[in-house]
Amino acid sequence: MKRKVSIVTYLFVTAVSLCAVLASCDSRQDDNVPAFAIVRQSRVHLAAGEYDAARDSVLVMRRKFPAAVMARYAGLLLLDSIELAAAQDSLDAAPAHDRERLELKCRFFRRKLQEDLKKDIGRK
Repeated sequence: MKRKVSIVTYLFVTAVSLCAVLASCDSRQDDNVPAFAIVRQSRVHLAAGEYDAARDSVLVMRRKFPAAVMARYAGLLLLDSIELAAAQDSLDAAPAHDRERLELKCRFFRRKLQEDLKKDIGRK
């Protein structure tokens, strides 16, 4: 025997489901706030020359807040900056036989950062 669902019950269940979906979307947008706090901390590490800590912070933020699109975009650009700064520091202290490889690495990350900024990746 089939049970008939009243229109009121159907509308109530639909409304509750819609509210749950909207609430989950809203909380995802709020992920940018704590994610940007991690990005700021990563910038502090970068400024102090702590490249591994800076890189790790960005990677943790990306895993912890996958829906924080704007913070992930900032993290992408920050990772390029971290790699560029680390390569530049290595280049300054490198022996002659490693200089060419490190110069190529610096050029690569400089160019990648410029292209990412030019394309405005993640903001569309």
